[in-house]
Amino acid sequence: MKNEQRQFQGGMQIARIPQISGLYAWYYKPLLPDTNTLSTTLTSFLDNQGQIQTKINMRYGVRLVAESSMKMFYGSQNQSLAEIFSEAIEYGENFITHFFKSEAVQLFTRPIYIGIAKNLYTRVYQQHYLSLDQMWNDNSRISKYLTLHPDATVQEVMNELNISHSFALEARVRQIVPRDLMVNIFVTEDIPSEIGDDNEDIQADTNYRRVLEKLLQIMADPICGRR
Repeated sequence: MKNEQRQFQGGMQIARIPQISGLYAWYYKPLLPDTNTLSTTLTSFLDNQGQIQTKINMRYGVRLVAESSMKMFYGSQNQSLAEIFSEAIEYGENFITHFFKSEAVQLFTRPIYIGIAKNLYTRVYQQHYLSLDQMWNDNSRISKYLTLHPDATVQEVMNELNISHSFALEARVRQIVPRDLMVNIFVTEDIPSEIGDDNEDIQADTNYRRVLEKLLQIMADPICGRR
């Protein structure tokens, strides 16, 4: 596959991904980038709000527990990501839209998700792309829930609908349509057969797959990776 395609975007292209082992990395690359959508989507990816919990053990088994949310700020002026994007767009709107139309996206941005596949077609097209496409169906459980709770987080959707984490769920909750996702692949037959079958359930992963994917996660630091 020396001179064959390595980048795929859109259902017709992704359906042609080879049935061979390899690595894959998903990127956000909107076909028609506009600054409002870019700002909203990138903020949802990067502006992760964490939770902090403090416990103080006292005498007689009494404990003081405090929980609070954490929000990320940047620089000495404590700017939010939304403010940074707003300024960037104000000073360089043409550059930003040109950048997301170019092939530089996969070189200068972190992947959304990265993984290893025994069969790239099964993993990328059937499990990821088609699952996301189905989640966008108006009659899907996730679409119905998000219609009622548009600001729900991935974790909230998982808890309320009792579903496990997946790349497709991450993309759907963040309102990313399938056509705005591009996948890069690296084809290789040198992946050990012991990695086992491709499965969305991380509990079913073999030690071989866990070790290799952990290395990929550490090196690439995907936005929605398995941490």
